[in-house]
Amino acid sequence: MRVRRLQYNEEGVGWYDDAYAYENEQGQVIFCYNLTWEKIGGRFGRQMREQQTPLEAVETVIRPTDRLRWLPIEDIPDAEAEAFLATLHEACAIPSLRSIKDSLAALVTG
Repeated sequence: MRVRRLQYNEEGVGWYDDAYAYENEQGQVIFCYNLTWEKIGGRFGRQMREQQTPLEAVETVIRPTDRLRWLPIEDIPDAEAEAFLATLHEACAIPSLRSIKDSLAALVTG
């Protein structure tokens, strides 16, 4: 599996993983982002799919700035892909369906 991390530079904190893009089994780029990205994350993801943007060119859709940078492509062995994505998902603060269901259940019963 091939992955590229998108990092954000927060003043006083430094660079940290904020989102990422990876190639699925069909070679299509999937953009994964947290709730901070809201609608713009969906727009960028659709744009990457519709334009069939290769992983090497994601910075043509989300351009680097002094606050955003794409890291080089990482090749992750298939045997490690699931654990790698779970760790990256957590680092980017991307909520899972389970965490959303748990939060909603807590609101209803709390």
